[in-house]
Amino acid sequence: MNKKDLAKRVISEMGGKENISQSWHCITRLRFNLVDAEKVNIENIKAIEGVMGAQFQNGQFQVIIGNKVSEVFEAVSKELGQEHEINPIGEKKRKNIIDLIFDTISGIFTPILPAIVGAGLLKGVMALLTALKLISESNSEYAVLSMIADAPFYFLPFLVAFSAAKKFKTNEFLAVTIAGVIMYPTIINYAASGEVASLSFLGLSIPMINYSATVIPIILGVWLLSYVYKVIDKFVPSLFKIIVTPLLVLLITSTLVLIFIAPLGSYVGVYVERFFSGLFNVAGPFAGMLLGGLMPLIVITGMHYAFFPAAFASLSSLGYDIVLLPMNLVSNLAQAGATFAVAIKSKDKKMKSLAASTGISAVFGITEPAIYGVTLKLKKPFYAALIGGAVGGGIFGTFVVKAFSFSLPGITALPSYIQEGTNNFMFALIGITLSFVISFLVTMMFKFENEEKENSLILKEGNNDIDSIEISSPMEGKVVSLSEVPDSTFADGLVGKGLAIIPSSGIVKSPFKGRVTTIIPTKHAIGLTSNEGIELLIHIGIDTVKLKGDGFTLKVDKGQEVNIGDELIEFDIDLIKEQGLDLISPIVVTNIDKFPNVIINSSKTFPNYIDFTEKLLTIRK
Repeated sequence: MNKKDLAKRVISEMGGKENISQSWHCITRLRFNLVDAEKVNIENIKAIEGVMGAQFQNGQFQVIIGNKVSEVFEAVSKELGQEHEINPIGEKKRKNIIDLIFDTISGIFTPILPAIVGAGLLKGVMALLTALKLISESNSEYAVLSMIADAPFYFLPFLVAFSAAKKFKTNEFLAVTIAGVIMYPTIINYAASGEVASLSFLGLSIPMINYSATVIPIILGVWLLSYVYKVIDKFVPSLFKIIVTPLLVLLITSTLVLIFIAPLGSYVGVYVERFFSGLFNVAGPFAGMLLGGLMPLIVITGMHYAFFPAAFASLSSLGYDIVLLPMNLVSNLAQAGATFAVAIKSKDKKMKSLAASTGISAVFGITEPAIYGVTLKLKKPFYAALIGGAVGGGIFGTFVVKAFSFSLPGITALPSYIQEGTNNFMFALIGITLSFVISFLVTMMFKFENEEKENSLILKEGNNDIDSIEISSPMEGKVVSLSEVPDSTFADGLVGKGLAIIPSSGIVKSPFKGRVTTIIPTKHAIGLTSNEGIELLIHIGIDTVKLKGDGFTLKVDKGQEVNIGDELIEFDIDLIKEQGLDLISPIVVTNIDKFPNVIINSSKTFPNYIDFTEKLLTIRK
């Protein structure tokens, strides 16, 4: 599927562009704020070719794309239109305070990551060149490179101001002006010299604090600006808006920011940084093991953005970070180790290829394709990566390994751990090597797939094994291989193992005793769970979601107990054909982690017709 069609499908399944109030992306995910989350058909989005996963996290809806996310986002932006970006409609539902904080921090920092990551990598390269004696800190080339590498961090309030203004939906240029106010040379110089502690303005004291490389003061300042602007703009007559509104907004906001907001934000940043530094000073090994091991879960939930302000505060005040960047580094290399082990151990060609490519991405600091496409999908390699990350994190915490610049936490970030006269770089190498090797070895030890019959349907003439479960056919018609389904999500086995039927009658019946666990709102698919715990998905036709329920009649309710032969759904075959849709209907066991041995009874080979009385699948326990 091309990027344009993918974007259209995603937007459509999210309830249309009128249901999207804001959109942006990170390294691997499309991120959306929605008007009404209930309009999202998350299962249909997961089934779209090119989508690796979808989830609600921290008040956002996230669609995991992988390395081509920027290309897909460009197509999404074109579909939504520029007006949508500037004047998004309001959200109906309020988020809780935790979700709101994570959503805000994520929305602010994600757009500016290219600038700070690029500059951070340059600082790492400079450290490497200096250590190798290829460049001297006293020559002009080093001075020029320093200007380029330091600029995004020194003037970070400007970048944050512009991004925060877009997030808070206020004027970007006034926001950048507020950043200019707190970064004005008078304040910077007085703060550096210590000659003047404060300036008096209307009887109030303005403390002289160096706000360069800080983020919390300007975030709070722009947040205040968004409210001041709305209030003033509401009461100023239209004739005077262009003159009076910016004057009053700038004067009021700048004064409040200089006297109250920015100093408060600065102190918050300092204490947050002290908290994390103190945590590692008191319980370094334990804190390192905990964060190194749990970092993938933190990344999946989007909570890693909560560490950004502390990381920048630490880099600004101490010149290094010991939490976010180091813990992400060991965690990412652990994911790489587990993924490469899957590439070696798996006998499935598609999984081997996917694991190899996503493993390379993980080495360079982009782990979400590896997590969602490989380790989390197979589960045990994910656990192995947690173990490896915990070991590496323990090494980093024990020896207080420091990152001296902000960079993407992958192998290219290693130069940022170089500090002459210390063993910091050596301990960093030991930590990431152990995290990689241990996760690799543990994954190789785990039996994460059926090693004799991995990801394949075994054709066998009957099955008399008493330790097995038989599943009757839920439909009548012609049996075909799942690989013939014109939807790669089913054909590639991403949903589960099974086969497909081209139905000859418009009835779906229960193939076993169990209960109804999932009913798709458009009625074209149903999920069942047998009494033994087998989860079966019956999907009527391909792209039949387009019918929006027309031609489908449900005979059961969600949670209802069913017996073999109970009618589940009645559907109109002629209507589906008239709409030009494919009738081929996948029938798959989705929880193959618990039931990996799905056997097709070969007495009914693919060209044959099958009815409700015959056994379709056998599941070995």
